[in-house]
Amino acid sequence: MRILLVAAAGLLLLTGCESKQAANILPPAKNLAAATDNKPAATALGDYEGTLGGKYPFRLAINFQDDTAGLTGIYYYLSQQKPIRLWGFRAPDGEIWLREMDPEHPDTVAAGWGQTGKAMQPFAYFRLRPGGQGSLTGSWLAAKSGRRLAAQLRPYQSRTPVQKAHVSEQTYFGEFTTPQFTVPDMKVTQDLYWLFDIEALSEQGLEMLEEEHRNHAAGSYQGYGGIDSRVTYNNRGLLSVALRDEYTAANVNSRFWSVVVDLRTGEPLALDEVDPTRKAAFLAACNTKLHERIAAYLDPSDPNSEEQDSVDVAGLSSQHIGPDNPPDDMLIEDGRISFNHFVEYDGLSNFTRKMYAQQFRVAFTFAEMARFLKPNSPLRRLL
Repeated sequence: MRILLVAAAGLLLLTGCESKQAANILPPAKNLAAATDNKPAATALGDYEGTLGGKYPFRLAINFQDDTAGLTGIYYYLSQQKPIRLWGFRAPDGEIWLREMDPEHPDTVAAGWGQTGKAMQPFAYFRLRPGGQGSLTGSWLAAKSGRRLAAQLRPYQSRTPVQKAHVSEQTYFGEFTTPQFTVPDMKVTQDLYWLFDIEALSEQGLEMLEEEHRNHAAGSYQGYGGIDSRVTYNNRGLLSVALRDEYTAANVNSRFWSVVVDLRTGEPLALDEVDPTRKAAFLAACNTKLHERIAAYLDPSDPNSEEQDSVDVAGLSSQHIGPDNPPDDMLIEDGRISFNHFVEYDGLSNFTRKMYAQQFRVAFTFAEMARFLKPNSPLRRLL
């Protein structure tokens, strides 16, 4: 699986679907712990920029310190723009230890690592001490070789509004991929990391994914097939990503959903960007567009129209968008903002449901959508 930069038309008719709102995609609860009021007074929380060996620039964030002096964070090299998770601790003498975490086995215990342990480890790590004016100085040691480079870090703050995210991908177990995004703002980079974390997107743990990979390597075609992603918009401080995954049992079944993010805050955006005072008008407009789409879909004069039996014609004609059945799954693409309507009615077969996947999205031009948005909505940047 890889990041797709163009739409893969035709797949929608071969697979099943389940819509999923971007606002519900959250990082695993174990990674959302907040700093407690009991944390030590001396902390190293903050964002930094620096170099290794004076020639490898990077950005680093230390974003959590628990009441046992445990630290977590993230960093990336400016040349690669691939976020790397960090975990560590503050030693009693104030020295900061941060090690790279294996993305496939993040809970691996770092036995024999620390001030009294061996220098050479199977992972790369930092040893840093606080300096003047909020700086950190020390060293970075490479995995397995013990190669040492001087590390110098100073406080960092992004000073210009984010316009675009850098796009890359992370592969797990040589098979499953997820998109990754970095921006100059380290907090937002961390938010993006967790929004697109493979466990959050796949709704499966890493152990389950590793087992799926072993089954596939042994010749099984069944099970989880991974995630396809497609960046549909990446500008003006907004990111929109269309996602699809599939699971094969007796049949192939797929889910389709999207994630839209404000790159300046890291917050997911969804239907709540609509002004509450304009929501009734918005839903009415959605319903009108839905029935225009249905009429076009059922038009017998359209050479691409599929013949429908009476149950399906009646079922499609009965579809309605309103307060009790709003659209979901917002997507920015091709100069439009669209929302998905999930078709459901009595007598709808599984095969027909697959054919209807993503067929009945209601789309608004940016100018049309502006009439319904909150005054301060980030989506107004599209205008």
